[in-house]
Amino acid sequence: MKMLWRCAVWMLFLALPLDAMAHQVFLSSARITENPGRQISVELSVEGTDLEKVFEVPLTIRGGIVNPHELAKHQTKIVDYLMARMAVANSAGDSCHFMSKKAQESYNAVLLVTKWDCQKTAGELFYQTSLFFDESATAGQLVFIKGQGKDSKNKTPPLLNTTTPKISITGPPPTFIETTKRFIAAGLEHIFIGFDHIAFLVALLLWARRLWSVIKIITAFTVAHTITLTLATLDIVALPSVFVEAAIAASIIYVAAENFYRRDIEKRWPITFLFGLVHGFGFASVLKDFGLPDNALVTALAMFNVGVEIGQIAIVGIALPIILTVDHLIVRNAPNAPNIRRNPIFIYFASGGILLLGAD
Repeated sequence: MKMLWRCAVWMLFLALPLDAMAHQVFLSSARITENPGRQISVELSVEGTDLEKVFEVPLTIRGGIVNPHELAKHQTKIVDYLMARMAVANSAGDSCHFMSKKAQESYNAVLLVTKWDCQKTAGELFYQTSLFFDESATAGQLVFIKGQGKDSKNKTPPLLNTTTPKISITGPPPTFIETTKRFIAAGLEHIFIGFDHIAFLVALLLWARRLWSVIKIITAFTVAHTITLTLATLDIVALPSVFVEAAIAASIIYVAAENFYRRDIEKRWPITFLFGLVHGFGFASVLKDFGLPDNALVTALAMFNVGVEIGQIAIVGIALPIILTVDHLIVRNAPNAPNIRRNPIFIYFASGGILLLGAD
């Protein structure tokens, strides 16, 4: 009998440190996401039992599960406590603009989701915490960082503590070369996958005869969309996206319809300029979604436009020889030349109608 008691005591003694290791006191975690436009989301997870120790309130029930009624009762002071011990800022200490917060129970933890707007905070961004540092010298926080479309930057999540209280979220600002490559590629990609812009350009040139008329049209389109792309990107002028999409579709329909009764494109550049202004708003919406670096705004805007122009020149360079070849080999020698030339116009007219309906 004494032997059984001794075994029981030893088992209890050995179990004590194991239980202590099963849950490290004052260990929290943060999942940080870098979204387009320098929007940062921080999802902070804190054990309910740790918060109980700080506030001395019965926040959990059996098994350490957070009681939603108790959380609702003490939510304001808990959220204020957590918010006062976290920050998203640059190396100079300039904090990002706080946008929203939401606290909820998540099994045995309190989950605080916060969002930060860092568009006006230049430079490399850092996440900093001091959670539970006053309560325990061994307090720590595991950090998981997720970038735009990328997995965590670290295979093993770093542990923030009193010695290392902050971590870089965005990394150093991109160099001029990196920004140039990135935004030229973005402009190229957009113009090549944007059927509406391709359809508009080709429809403009369908009756092309001379290079000078083509240059005037392309120049008018370039100048126009550069103006509105810049104004819209800098938030100086804004138009509803539904209106912009419908107007772009209408521009394709108009030019396609005009091709039925007008073959001389010498005076087409003014209407091209007008519609180019509308297309610029379409380019701007794509650029905004892509995300602009505050420390290289002018470079990004200029390089995106360069990418669009390169793509535009490539499209004209491909389409114009085909149009002129068809004109020389088939249309000029055919008795029903106008009908042959009008066949592709029906395609653009129908496509524009589909885009117009889709804009609704």
